[in-house]
Amino acid sequence: MIDNFAANDIYNYIDGLDSSGFEKFLAGNNSSIFPTIATNRATSLFKEEVASLDLTTLDNAGNTLATARDITIGATPTTYSDFVGSTDTNDYYRFSLGDTSNFSLDLTGLSADADVSLLNSNGRVITKSTNNNNSSESITRQLNAGTYYVRVYPYRGSTNYNLSLAAAPLAIPDNAGNTLATARDITIGATPTSYSDFVGSTDTNDYYRFSLGTTSDFSLNLTGLSADADVSLLDSNGSVITRSTNSSNSSESITRQLSAGTYFVQVYPYSGSTNYNLALSATTATVAPGYSAISGYGLVNAAAAVAGALNESPFADVPTFGGANDWGVNLVNAPEAWARGYTGQGVVVAVLDTGVDRNHADLAGNIWTNAGEIANDGLDNDGNGYVDDVYGWNFANGNNNTLDGNSHGTHVAGTIAAGNNGFGATGVAYNSRIMPVKVLDDSGSGSYSGVAQGIRYAVDNGADVINMSLGGGSTDSAVQSALQYASSSGVIVVMAAGNEGAAQPGYPASSATSWGLAVGAVDSSNQMASFSNRAGSNSSMRYVTAPGVQVYSTLPNGGYGFLSGTSMAAPHVAGVVALMLSANPNLTDAQVRQIITDTAGNVA
Repeated sequence: MIDNFAANDIYNYIDGLDSSGFEKFLAGNNSSIFPTIATNRATSLFKEEVASLDLTTLDNAGNTLATARDITIGATPTTYSDFVGSTDTNDYYRFSLGDTSNFSLDLTGLSADADVSLLNSNGRVITKSTNNNNSSESITRQLNAGTYYVRVYPYRGSTNYNLSLAAAPLAIPDNAGNTLATARDITIGATPTSYSDFVGSTDTNDYYRFSLGTTSDFSLNLTGLSADADVSLLDSNGSVITRSTNSSNSSESITRQLSAGTYFVQVYPYSGSTNYNLALSATTATVAPGYSAISGYGLVNAAAAVAGALNESPFADVPTFGGANDWGVNLVNAPEAWARGYTGQGVVVAVLDTGVDRNHADLAGNIWTNAGEIANDGLDNDGNGYVDDVYGWNFANGNNNTLDGNSHGTHVAGTIAAGNNGFGATGVAYNSRIMPVKVLDDSGSGSYSGVAQGIRYAVDNGADVINMSLGGGSTDSAVQSALQYASSSGVIVVMAAGNEGAAQPGYPASSATSWGLAVGAVDSSNQMASFSNRAGSNSSMRYVTAPGVQVYSTLPNGGYGFLSGTSMAAPHVAGVVALMLSANPNLTDAQVRQIITDTAGNVA
């Protein structure tokens, strides 16, 4: 979750106090009642000054935050009478709440125009009431426990006033358990079941426990929020399977296929306190034939997939290519597609990673360049919003330097498109072109924002395939939107499943239930790598496996080396997709997903 605000409330900072203590006047408050003719204004002001002569100038309230009058308020309204005007421009009251409460305020008995603001403990405005003339003012608000100020001040003229305040603590339910051990046991079925409760500073965790007898399609919705709360789905050991962490008081949701077993739901506050409604359901799932919770649809098969793209039978076997270091391209049957003339020609693969060494001898001939951009002229020649992006864009650092200071991205690029030139490594789609899109810095770190922008950049600038050998934590709405954008634009996104040895893919590979492909890692014997995240029980997950243990590929500065990880497996599949598109460039994301999984071989 992005940390937008640390406080419990979101405040409007448009207006505040000027150096003299008066509130700045802004159009849209009471400015419309000022006379537009000078003579009328003078007359009006004179009448107010005369009227003020009869006022009793009380001054029991403090005139600054530091000297604010301390008051105690409760469920029954308490009233304070005082005066504000030209000789007393601010009255401050300070009160504290021990619990989340429904707060109300009324400012009445006015003979001139006065306004009222509710401030937080730092003196910042939470809300205000600014009615015209001598109309009464009122504020109603739910407030968290804490210290607050009320400021009464004249807008025009002088007046006595009556200030009435009340605060009634909310009835806070606590039916859910506060730990895994004390989790509330619930039963869920096909019809959603709802539970209402509260989380906040006094109740920081609500846990629910449920069991499923069969593999089921599970859904959860957290609604009715008045503050920022999040929700996690946990396995029987309390480890997080997935979570929903939308910002502010937005609703949360989780949809997932789950195996039979016991699970927990954790609801917790991110900022502030709130009641909530939690609705859960689970319906028995139908698991696709040939799907394994370990290896998904199995090892990707280029010979069958490219043939499938052409509606042909799988291509005939050919002799093993190259030497011992070329085991990866042989395991995925890439040479069979090459023999038919499909080598990735005409296909652009965007590598969203740590950058690419575009000068490497095995890559230089296969680097995409932006034909609409003139190098180093300081202009955005093609009008795409990026200056001098001849070799892609660096979203990690906000510039056009897409070179690789890490090695990860260059290794990935070589697996896809290193040349078939008799030396070094050979890529699965050795005639495809690599679009460098740097979304991770040289330390391997990046942001969801950068990844989302990188996806959109790749789509908008002509990529046909996007490889993302990266992973993060919780689901991100900007990345989800970008993945959907890629899919709807006909661009296939290939994502590494993750290296935690978990029972299901990490994020963003978990999005392959809807878009793109998730890829796990196998070794040269086609056995699942111990570190690879598995496919999980949801057969809607378009998960396949590919070589990811001791893979030989390009490194920066003309080097070569071996790396292991699902990061190495994903580009094998991206290369296979490039081969498919070189055979049939009209394939959609949905068609590629279907063909890849239909032609893969399971190793369960």
